[in-house]
Amino acid sequence: MRKLLVLGVAVLGVSLLAHEVMAQGAIRGGMRGAAVGGLVGGKSGASTGAKVGVVTGATRGAINRESQARSQYQSTTEYQNYQGANFSESSPNVILESEAATAATAEPAVEPAAKPVGESVIRLDGKPIVGVTFPSDWKQRTGENYISAVSADGHCWSMFVTIKSTTDVNAALKKVEDGLQNYMTEIKFDKQTEGKNGGVVVTGNGKGKKAGTDLNFAVGVFDAGNNQLVAAGFAVDAKLDEHYKETVRGICETIRRSDDFNSDASDTQ
Repeated sequence: MRKLLVLGVAVLGVSLLAHEVMAQGAIRGGMRGAAVGGLVGGKSGASTGAKVGVVTGATRGAINRESQARSQYQSTTEYQNYQGANFSESSPNVILESEAATAATAEPAVEPAAKPVGESVIRLDGKPIVGVTFPSDWKQRTGENYISAVSADGHCWSMFVTIKSTTDVNAALKKVEDGLQNYMTEIKFDKQTEGKNGGVVVTGNGKGKKAGTDLNFAVGVFDAGNNQLVAAGFAVDAKLDEHYKETVRGICETIRRSDDFNSDASDTQ
């Protein structure tokens, strides 16, 4: 009987541990997990197909399946009656606005064509620092040192900004985290993730101040080359989170840093 009791306790302990691990895994699932892996996963853009600015391989198939599933869900009565986040009306650009160029020096934001083709690039002194390719139906805005984009349905948002105020990764991430307070309430942060390339990402959830919608987010900072830091952010309506994880993973695969552009130049010589 004693042996059975001990065995039962051991099994219970293993079950509880497995449940805890699964719960922790759920925190990093969906869009947040995809963003963490894409921003600090250790793979350079050139090695994942970003050299040509497009998503390739298995990720492309996953995105196509996700897009189909998302379309099917958006045709349901549940979705039609759902008043969710609309980043087209209120984007969390305040997350990174302290690093956006001031009104006196910035180029005016530009609304591109309805279906922009090719990658968007942030340049410094005429040289490309970071490039990213969004899905063709995402609505984009560009400025002197930033790119922001919102999905066609308004439920997912992304932004890339070059950091001018510091070269310290953790200090830059703190500025981004502070910016979240201007857009969300009831923010809960997950554990910070550090990548082998020196980048950092923090994920979490909160409520949009304007609509009170549940949101999931992932924000990070990475070195784009030559000690030039770039902050990146993703946010999604929590109810649509699982419908955007492969899309976010695909966007991250297209990220190109300065060395990737230099590699392209050397290949053409």
